[in-house]
Amino acid sequence: MTTSDRLTGTTVLVTGSTGALGRSLVRQFAEAGSDVIATARRPHELDDLVTTVGPGTILPTALDVTDEDSWAAAVRAGEERFQRPVTVLVNNAARLIPGTTESITRDEFLAVLDTNVFGALNGVKAVLPSMRRAGTGSVVNVNSISGLAGAPGLIAYSTSKWAIRGMTQTMAKELARDNIRVNGVFPGIIDTPLAFDPATGDELVPVDAFAIPRQADVEEIGRYVLFAAADATFTTGGEFTADGGFLLGPIS
Repeated sequence: MTTSDRLTGTTVLVTGSTGALGRSLVRQFAEAGSDVIATARRPHELDDLVTTVGPGTILPTALDVTDEDSWAAAVRAGEERFQRPVTVLVNNAARLIPGTTESITRDEFLAVLDTNVFGALNGVKAVLPSMRRAGTGSVVNVNSISGLAGAPGLIAYSTSKWAIRGMTQTMAKELARDNIRVNGVFPGIIDTPLAFDPATGDELVPVDAFAIPRQADVEEIGRYVLFAAADATFTTGGEFTADGGFLLGPIS
């Protein structure tokens, strides 16, 4: 059975859909035959995909991941449009505010946690009734190598990703008997705006010393997410790492 076989006729909710990785995920799921609730704060930015991508249907939907009512409305909109439960959730929305232990402010730290950690938690809570009605579900939390190793200068972001790692494994145990799998995908440095300092434009993490000395392409990371969502049927609490050899350390 192929990925398309497993995804055809499913309803998938993707957060952070207007970012580079998010757009790729929406397109790849739709091309695999899923109907996609493509959520973002500015869903109109996805209008170009609605008429150009298929065979699945794309429903751009407004969502503030930090707001539980907004989550309920997004899930309800998808269920009403596609007339079936949501069985795949991809928590892809993320916020990054650079800062060290000394420089980060409390408000900045909490803002990152609100989007990255509580946003993912809100999402799983919102789709659980839908997945339980379906008798199956798959959650993919898009994490980061910053959730596997410390990231100097990104104290809030790295902390949030470590929290999501623990949340993923705990959810995998809690939801296993509901036939709901929960897995994490840990990309290395992806060629998106999050990889660069917004003030200077410099790479936040230089990649020249990696075993594979480049940033990842969103398409290849998207394929990991689709695999975790649909094909990794014997895996829950898993950690799919695509880091270009970053965790091996510098290549001398």
